[in-house]
Amino acid sequence: MEHVSFHNKSDTFNNVFRDGYVFPVYGIANGSFIYVHVSAITFIIVSLICAVIAITLSFRNRTYTNFFTRWTKADRLVVYMSVYDGCFNLSHLFDHVHMVVTRDHVRPKALCAFYGFNLVLFVTAQILLVNIVAVNAFMMMFFNKNMSFGKRDWKLFIWTFLTPLTAAIIAASLNQFGPNGVA
Repeated sequence: MEHVSFHNKSDTFNNVFRDGYVFPVYGIANGSFIYVHVSAITFIIVSLICAVIAITLSFRNRTYTNFFTRWTKADRLVVYMSVYDGCFNLSHLFDHVHMVVTRDHVRPKALCAFYGFNLVLFVTAQILLVNIVAVNAFMMMFFNKNMSFGKRDWKLFIWTFLTPLTAAIIAASLNQFGPNGVA
């Protein structure tokens, strides 16, 4: 790791470490880099295959039925969760493959920020969708009430997709994505 010293009092921790490229990629120094990333790529591919299978099996034998009116809410939620998971897996797969090929951080910073944007968007969308599924199950079991997601599930999409998209756009406009180890 590169040594950083504070010779000038005007240099603060935030100014010096604003660029995450100062830190080495995890695992390069101790030799675990390839094991970490190949393991991650393997599990991401397995998860992506499962998401594709779930979507494929959901649409099998239903080609001619209206998705929003004929499918049950539970069936639609499985498709939504699989789509969000598949989008997350694709973004995360590209991120890991890029790092394995270059053996370094994702460069240029704009590409790293793009990966971070997508990761935050789809992870948050998944979390919010699981939240809605849990609340819906609770309402059905304890209050015998079925939550309405609006025509064509518009309320669900505002909460699970538009909300994290708005937050990710704000974070991107504030330059919060890049090689910081989180997003």
